[in-house]
Order: sequence, then structure tokens, then C-alpha cells
Amino acid sequence: MIWGVFSDVHSNIEALEAVLDAFKRHDVEGFVCCGDLVGYGPSPNEVVERVAGLKPLHAVIGNHDLAVIGRMDLAWFNPYAQAAAIWTRWKLSKEASGFLEAMPTRLETPEFTIVHGSPRSPSEEYLLTPQQFVDNQAHYKISPCFVGHSHLTWCFSKDEANPFGAKTHILADRERVVCKPNIPWVINPGSVGQPRDHDQRASCGVYDDVKREFTLLRVPYDIPTVQARMKEAGLPDFLIMRLAYGQ
Repeated sequence: MIWGVFSDVHSNIEALEAVLDAFKRHDVEGFVCCGDLVGYGPSPNEVVERVAGLKPLHAVIGNHDLAVIGRMDLAWFNPYAQAAAIWTRWKLSKEASGFLEAMPTRLETPEFTIVHGSPRSPSEEYLLTPQQFVDNQAHYKISPCFVGHSHLTWCFSKDEANPFGAKTHILADRERVVCKPNIPWVINPGSVGQPRDHDQRASCGVYDDVKREFTLLRVPYDIPTVQARMKEAGLPDFLIMRLAYGQ
């Protein structure tokens, strides 16, 4: 089966629609979401409704989702994220809130594992280093493990030549990796709604669970429209500006 893998939409419906159109072009049959549907952007209800309608869908909750529904302390976030979370709380519909409430912090299927941050700390840890990858291997059984949270397109795998080491790589647009069986893998598809790797395009990926092949995709979308809607909503200028720079 071919899966569309995405994360960190952050209430950016324009970016999400562009990604879903790209998935259609790649014959995606199912969807994997690594969390953070809301926060930062101007369209929380539209994003949640759109994702909720995807079938089949495997999705986990992210830290911004948890904050918006009152299950994570806002003190954990910077002032810009706090302001966006507070705005989203009064904007979020009952139906959207209920969908977020029902999302688990981790999922294991026969084909892959899904968490937001890391297997050992799904809601908080940013998995960024080879040592973190090694330390997390005991916390999941099904590989690859798809993560989000950092908004960066990291790929980690066990170093076959060194049982205590790891291989790390930052995935580029259209780059493919084959996840060898019986070897731990962690893959981050990057962020749909707020990339932070100096590439303003939405980031996502396609995973073929038969070939065990993951392909990263970068997708352009209408950034000025999102920025205008954020401005109208009164969201922080810093969050509006950073979309244009991908950081």
C-alpha cells in the first residue's frame, strides 16, 4: 500500500490542500499523520475537518494539539506559540476539539510506528541526534518509525557496521530511501504548514510499504494568502513573516 506521510500542518489549510493534491499525483491510498494539526496558523477547523475525512488514516496527537485542548501546559511554549494556542482555543469547534481528543500519542501498525516527537517521549522530545536515535530504539518494535515535531527532514537508521552507531541524513526533495527490514529506521517527513529548514515549500513524503521505500516531496503553495489570513486573524507578526523564509 502507498501511504501519504505528513506532519505539523499547524492550521495551514492552503499548504495541506497542496500536499493532498501531490498525494493524488503519487497514487496515495492511505494517510499517516504525525501530529500538530493546529497551532500557529489561521485555519484550525478547516485543517482538522479535512484530515478527519481522510480514509484510511493513521494519526497521532502533537504537542500543539495537546496544548490547544488543555492537556499540555502553555508554559512549555514560546510566547508566539502561546498566543497562537490561545487564539486557537477560542476558535476551535466542538467537533474539531473532539477529534483531537480522540487521537492517541502513538500508534503501531504491522507496517510502521507513528509518534509525534520520539518513541520514548511522544509529546515532548525532539529527535535530532544519532545518540537520541540509538537511545530510542528500545522504545519501538515496528520500523520505520515516522515522527514529526522538529519540522526537519531527518532520516536515521542503524549502522550495520557498528551495532552501537547510527547513520543520519537530511532528505532532499524527491530523494528516496529504502528501509531495509530488521533494521531500525526513523523518518521525519518535515512540516506541511511551517517548514524550518530554509525551504518555504510544504514538506511531506510517500511510503510504499511493499517496497519499503520512502520518498520525500516538497510542494509549493500560496504563502501570501496564508499570511494575509493570519494578519486578519491578529496572529503574531513573527509567525506570519517566517513562512516566507521557511524557518
